[in-house]
Amino acid sequence: MKTFSSAEISIIIHATEDKDKILRSLNALLGIPANSFIVGVASGHWQNQILFLTCHLDERHANELYLKINNLLSEGSGLTNLFDNRGNLYIRLDKQTLCKGRLALLERDSVRIKFNAMVKHKSEISTLYRRRN
Repeated sequence: MKTFSSAEISIIIHATEDKDKILRSLNALLGIPANSFIVGVASGHWQNQILFLTCHLDERHANELYLKINNLLSEGSGLTNLFDNRGNLYIRLDKQTLCKGRLALLERDSVRIKFNAMVKHKSEISTLYRRRN
């Protein structure tokens, strides 16, 4: 199983969307409490309110979230194709489907989750770096 050191969840919520409904769905489906999000506010072109929600998860919670998502997504969802060359995993979940109690991958208008890979340092590299500095 892949292990992660942390995860970050970010959501952009427009004025026409229900923030509480999205947060309730995240809590019900993935176990992420609403009070774990930091909320930022901005104004759109037409002065409509746009919310930026961010949540940081530690190692234990990140790995629990990964297992939940992996179990809830259908077979062949293609999670293995979403890793970068450093082992980080980037997932975008559809907000509409999430509010219906299911998970689906989608590129646009999504709940973005970045799982940070567990970095393993080689002792000889670390030692050489310390000696040079």
